[in-house]
Amino acid sequence: RTMACVVGILAATAMSPGRTTRFPTEIATRRSALATLVGVAPFALDVLASPRAARAFENGVAEMDKYKDKPKQRGPKPNDIGLKTRVINADGDEAVGAVKICGGAPNCFTTTGDMAMPGDSEHLIPFWRPPKGASAEAAMRDVVDVLKAYTPGQSGIDGGGFKIVTADAGYVYAQFESLRQGYIDDLEIALAQNGGDALAVQVRSSSRLGYLDFGVNALRLNAISKELRARGWTAAEITPKSHAQYWALNAPRR
Repeated sequence: RTMACVVGILAATAMSPGRTTRFPTEIATRRSALATLVGVAPFALDVLASPRAARAFENGVAEMDKYKDKPKQRGPKPNDIGLKTRVINADGDEAVGAVKICGGAPNCFTTTGDMAMPGDSEHLIPFWRPPKGASAEAAMRDVVDVLKAYTPGQSGIDGGGFKIVTADAGYVYAQFESLRQGYIDDLEIALAQNGGDALAVQVRSSSRLGYLDFGVNALRLNAISKELRARGWTAAEITPKSHAQYWALNAPRR
């Protein structure tokens, strides 16, 4: 498994040259209500895990006990995640209230970036969108419900389990652990406002360590987006057709 680039958001179609695109981060205000849904405080709760600890999370698959004595390669938590103003291209265009763009490694996906920038097309995914007429609160409730129901070990990934670390009214941050090496990946899902009253949701999933990810970030996002589509969302699947280079590099190593 391989190196981490943290992700961000912004579909190129939302950008105009030389202009700043704003994504309000405080769309809903019921922080405490949403935090109650997931049983965590509405502010960041860092997962305190030693690099050599047997497990970071308690909901991993039973097989993880076979690797409890194996040193873990979790990597440091990125210090620049969250919703910030991001410069997305050489012209200085900005996305405000956005998650981070990807770096060059094929181990992350994001909705922030510029399709015209070399390499960005292999990392960019479209905004996820809740059903028409859904409120911000209802959209984030869907996100939290789907994350809580996520199955560690699905598609052979995330066998070490996961944890919702932060649950805010418009922002959710979760961490996922691989089975054997204990690699930690970071997932962010946040509300954005993209044109009029249409709700949009920004997404970023990234590995902390290494260069390749063996398809893990795509498989994770595909599992989550599938459940959201079942609830009426528009959330595109990441496929060899949509991200050919990513799959060409990662799929043979699965």
